[in-house]
Amino acid sequence: MPGSEVCCTDVKHERFGQARVLSTAELDLLVSCLPAGPHRVLATLLRYTAARVSEGLQLRWAHVAGPAVLFPAPVTKRALKTREIPQHPALVEGLAEWRELWPWWVLKGGEGMNGAGSLEERLNGPNPGDYLFPSDRNPQDHITRQAFDLRLRKAAEMAGLAGVSSHSFRRSGLSAASGAGIPLRTLQSLSGHSSLQTLALYLEVSEAQKRAAALAFA
Repeated sequence: MPGSEVCCTDVKHERFGQARVLSTAELDLLVSCLPAGPHRVLATLLRYTAARVSEGLQLRWAHVAGPAVLFPAPVTKRALKTREIPQHPALVEGLAEWRELWPWWVLKGGEGMNGAGSLEERLNGPNPGDYLFPSDRNPQDHITRQAFDLRLRKAAEMAGLAGVSSHSFRRSGLSAASGAGIPLRTLQSLSGHSSLQTLALYLEVSEAQKRAAALAFA
């Protein structure tokens, strides 16, 4: 709807172009409004890793095989440094469920099955080198950022949340962790930001945090 697009633009303008930071309840609602399948699982992964959407899209099953999500240097921004992020229990559960559903999603691709392995191989589950979030048109490739953005925009409209983008997951996670007292150096090791100054730009300070800080003045 044109009106909702204007509202979304205005809200982002008031935030100097930054994506909206969401509360836990708002994140729950937003994710639930996404269609079941790779888009909802990708949103869950972004939520609990504060990763960039471009990084999440390129992950393969081998990258989530251990207790941490591995973001190898080639998939990160500027391909500078590999980083690992411990898996949140909710992400572990979501990935386990997705592993069971993944073969049927791939098979639903129909013509996209060309060269993707036999029916028996697909039903045995994903291989380590398979994309975590395969395209429904071609499982040899991952879903596109544009496709995810489109579904996220629709989910945000359903949830009545303006100013939302894929970066909302990253800003929300980092802001929540910062508000919980996690040191910036620790957050930087998880987010992959090149400097603390850049990381600080992502963090939103709540009114409650401001009041608490003011009351702590000597």
